Amino acid sequence: MEIIILSKEIVRPSKPTPPNLTKHKQSLFDQLACEICITPIFFYKNNHPLSEINNADITGSRLKNCLSEALTLFHPLAGELSSEDSAFVDCNDKGVLYVDARVKGVSLDEFLRNLDLSQLINFLPQNASMGSKMNYVQTLETLVSIQVTRFDCGGVAIGGVLFHKLLDGATMSKLFNTWAKIARGEMMMGLKRSREFVEMKKEIFFYEGKSLVRRFVFNAKAIEDIKMKVSSERVPHPTRVEALTTFIWKHMILATRRAKGHSSRPFMVSHLVNLRSRIDPKLPNAFGNLVFVANSEVLQMSDDEVELPHLLGIVREMFENMNSENLKALEGDDAFDCIVDMTTQVGSLMSQLDTYKFSSWCNFGLYDVDFGWGKPIFVAPFIDTISSLNKQQIVLVENGKNDGIEAWILRNNDEMVELENDEEFLAFASPNQEFLIDV
Repeated sequence: MEIIILSKEIVRPSKPTPPNLTKHKQSLFDQLACEICITPIFFYKNNHPLSEINNADITGSRLKNCLSEALTLFHPLAGELSSEDSAFVDCNDKGVLYVDARVKGVSLDEFLRNLDLSQLINFLPQNASMGSKMNYVQTLETLVSIQVTRFDCGGVAIGGVLFHKLLDGATMSKLFNTWAKIARGEMMMGLKRSREFVEMKKEIFFYEGKSLVRRFVFNAKAIEDIKMKVSSERVPHPTRVEALTTFIWKHMILATRRAKGHSSRPFMVSHLVNLRSRIDPKLPNAFGNLVFVANSEVLQMSDDEVELPHLLGIVREMFENMNSENLKALEGDDAFDCIVDMTTQVGSLMSQLDTYKFSSWCNFGLYDVDFGWGKPIFVAPFIDTISSLNKQQIVLVENGKNDGIEAWILRNNDEMVELENDEEFLAFASPNQEFLIDV
């Protein structure tokens, strides 16, 4: 597959940022966020031969104009990090990089039927800074960039590279949905800034080593079966995310133990949690990073004790602890000390633990990003196995078909080999399942 870059340009907000908004103070969560990028890719099929999607000039012009309008609601994304104070973003309307590209020799149907995860990088702008250990801040031309790639069959891929210190997955989804709604002639509420927190600039712990990324698909029936398998009297009705987190966690524990040849090493699980609906008052439209890590306690179990209902109880308790009362510790002047205490405590144990880090893109409405030619048929989170700081992560993403969920797992080579040979795991999970496009 060959990608031909047709043009590159800078898209700026359609209206200048008001003088009182030209300095955006990053929240504590923004400053804690890693210097990595969120990299979604949306794939759209050609639903109709007369659709506007076939006219590259009309489509490109509309997408750029609507992106320009959307940036007026997300003005920090069109700015740059302040050279004077890293806790601020200069909202100077620098703009975002917009790349127009074309796929040569492969149709969308052919690409998705023979999905090669390593090829997803080609649908992202500024991908020269990926696949190496280069610093993102030094290599990104703009903090947010977009690439629109057209297939000869009329299909389209829209990929984004978005600097994580400015936004989390929820804000990313709001940006794309706002852009799409403007393209459809609709409007959407702008986002409110998240609460102001005191400055914090610390590197958190990352795993170094050779890793593999794999995509596993859980269809609706498999998820329902897993929910029944993991449920207990204490948690009779687990959510989809709780059930899959529990199921994958168990099999990753066993894969780790087989790969490392031990069965008694302590472990813990963590899950990124969107705080917008958990804090008081709720902030559903908060801009930026408003996520925090929910951690389990340090656990030690034999293989026989690693039972699904027990693990589900741990997962449920971990989520329940992220409530408005407990989250008050992250407000005000004591937030810095609270987070330092937590990270120091966990960090001191990291070398002695096996850790399993989850995040979820579910319920973000990513499959509602409709620019006027239909909803995406596939949304992929590109995960870089080389330059990614966090070499152990598990991302849950809805697959847009029959309430299925995909697990994109980045783990070291030996553990992944064990997982791919786990017959009980594969009875529910389809590895890199063939993608069929409905006609």
